[in-house]
Amino acid sequence: MRGDEEVEIIHPGWAIAELATNQLFGWIAGSNREPLQQLIAPVTTRLGTAYLAHVPAKDRARRRALPQQRRAQLSVEAILEASLQLLDDGGYDKLTTNRIAERAGVNVALVYRYFAGKESIVATLLELAAAQTETAFADAITQTRGLPLVDGLRAIVAALSATPSPNVHRALVEHVDAASRRPLIDALRARLLHRFEQFLHRHANEIRPLDDPAAAMFVLEHALEAVTHAIAFYRPNSLTAQRAIDVTVDLVMRYLAPAR
Repeated sequence: MRGDEEVEIIHPGWAIAELATNQLFGWIAGSNREPLQQLIAPVTTRLGTAYLAHVPAKDRARRRALPQQRRAQLSVEAILEASLQLLDDGGYDKLTTNRIAERAGVNVALVYRYFAGKESIVATLLELAAAQTETAFADAITQTRGLPLVDGLRAIVAALSATPSPNVHRALVEHVDAASRRPLIDALRARLLHRFEQFLHRHANEIRPLDDPAAAMFVLEHALEAVTHAIAFYRPNSLTAQRAIDVTVDLVMRYLAPAR
């Protein structure tokens, strides 16, 4: 395979139909294809809708092709950026491939070349967000190594609750299953928990003996996940993120600190 080739993932029938249609009209119009591309657009949109109606939900969450050429990569980046903007503007329910194509400035057929549906786009955004979260979590622990437990906890909570867009963050968290990425998130949670356990172990001299460490870790894991999500996208305007982080850290420290 050459380095500039694109890798077809699933449902090549759509790509074949699109290619055949474009070749047919290209043959008729010669080099002047722009007017006919505008004519084709509504047709490809209807074909895409009909195509999705027969695709199982689990397949709509899969990538169709991986871009290799720089031009193709830029197209995918534009599609993903447009999707982020639309999620920020109107949430998941108003996200459609037609709106994505319009915002990205591409034909909807190009969206379907790389993504089987909006679920696939959201799945890709989730994968990117998961990687960013893991990096931020690791950085928080690394940058506070050698500092007191409270400083490490504050950095961790801040990293998990940080978000460039509360609306996008909420849409991604609430549609993990729609995007068929529950295994991805479960695996991420397990890795973060392992790092958090190691972090607490390094601060064992600052933590009281726990009667049931397994139960304690279960509660801490889910409590921190819930509260950091709440800070990220459920927090009222009257409450600053920093204040919410400080209160969260205070609660955890009150639980973990040795009795005086």
